[in-house]
Amino acid sequence: MTNNLHLDTRWQLLVDDRFIESAQGISQRMNAPVQYPEPVLIADRPWEAAGISGYNTVMREADGRFRMWYGAAMKTGLPQEGAIRLCYAESPDGVHWEKPELGLVPFRGSRANNIVAPPDERQSQQGATVYRDEQAPADERYKLWTKFRPTDAECAAGVLPGLYAMHSPDGIRWSLYSGQPNPPAQACDTQNMFFHDDRIGAYVGYTRVASTQHVDEAVAGGRGRYRCIGRMTSPDFQRWSETEIVLQADETDLNIPLPEPQVGVLPSLDFYTSCAMPYPGAQDVYLMFPSVYYHWGEKEAPATMDVQLLTSRDGIRWQRASGRQPFLRHGWAGSGTSGMLFANPWLVEAGSEWWLYYAGTSRRHAAPGGEKSTGGIFRAAIRRDGFVSVDAGYGGGAFTTPPLEFIGHTLEVNADGSAAGWLKVEILDGEGHPVPGYTLADADPVFGNGIRHPVTWKGRRTLAELAGHPVRIRFVMRDMKLYAFRIGNGPISSV
Repeated sequence: MTNNLHLDTRWQLLVDDRFIESAQGISQRMNAPVQYPEPVLIADRPWEAAGISGYNTVMREADGRFRMWYGAAMKTGLPQEGAIRLCYAESPDGVHWEKPELGLVPFRGSRANNIVAPPDERQSQQGATVYRDEQAPADERYKLWTKFRPTDAECAAGVLPGLYAMHSPDGIRWSLYSGQPNPPAQACDTQNMFFHDDRIGAYVGYTRVASTQHVDEAVAGGRGRYRCIGRMTSPDFQRWSETEIVLQADETDLNIPLPEPQVGVLPSLDFYTSCAMPYPGAQDVYLMFPSVYYHWGEKEAPATMDVQLLTSRDGIRWQRASGRQPFLRHGWAGSGTSGMLFANPWLVEAGSEWWLYYAGTSRRHAAPGGEKSTGGIFRAAIRRDGFVSVDAGYGGGAFTTPPLEFIGHTLEVNADGSAAGWLKVEILDGEGHPVPGYTLADADPVFGNGIRHPVTWKGRRTLAELAGHPVRIRFVMRDMKLYAFRIGNGPISSV
């Protein structure tokens, strides 16, 4: 058994130092998305009187439809005891959305609405993530996981609130699984993420944990318990493992410089949501977009949240990108994105981009319930594979991978050289010597900006003779951003 990295034919993202054994003149950079300032969905129905929830789901189906499941908030009190409903919207383009009249769930005596769950208007459902499960039978093709509160009468009869699982054949008509809550006694006041992880052959769930792994250390430092991100697994979406904390505020977070003395025993920040997911089409890449909650003063001031980017190779050990700078930033003061931001699953494919939808509000977390606020659901766009890049500046740079073994026969890169940047690729053997025919002198330069640049050597594209043998890849570039590469099974003729 060798220590060589074994590559399949999927994309290899440069989100960490996995592929950098040695380097000169390069740096890694988080690339922020374009955040469109106008919301794509706002509260404009009677059952949305208290606004759009922070916890929503958007996906795109194979037929091109954009679909959204969003939380609609309302004032409590009869005829509804709960305050959140799960509603449904559709769009042909991901920008212009319609709220269809579905006729499923009553609201104040009428079914003329787009509410899909819970089935009883006196119940409440918050923090649902909807997932299309290709592993499941047709009548369970869609699953969701949500914080669920039964009616007052059901609670009095012994029905427990908690984390509930539901299924649907179409994402519209939902049924509860048996054995609720699922799992029992689990903190769930957040958007509860889950998916089937093909890498390990199990369902993975991420929820919020109201404690730390280092409680004694927190207490010794005068801190109270604080919100963390927990992970659990299940073979069948019914039986779940114990929760393992995978992200919590660390020493750097707990000691950020503050503009005023800290108030109380709570830390200055903790993590409110996770929005953790596997990255589509790549080998061993997971992304997390947690809302970071800042609260150090009186009444939890500033009581604001923005969104960071974290990356992982296994979904357990996470790395914070770009010095912990925001990935999704606040908008202008007073706008609908000036108070709290919550990234929503999933990454939605839109040509050469991914779209990430997120909820925004001008409201702050500790604001009085009656405070007027603006907000809705917004859209951010980022280049495919473009979350983190390896950059070479004006003077040029290079990096070399550790030994690799691959099964494909053509190399492509996702790279942006703008007007005058260029990139060349040299293949080295296991001892670091240039392989004849694949030297820097043989390499054809890659120019321009594209997500699927073919790499060639004197017009020749095939790497078939090197498949299964340990090699290193040396990327030499100037004024270039390199996001990802793939050794796949594309056509071997020069392009």
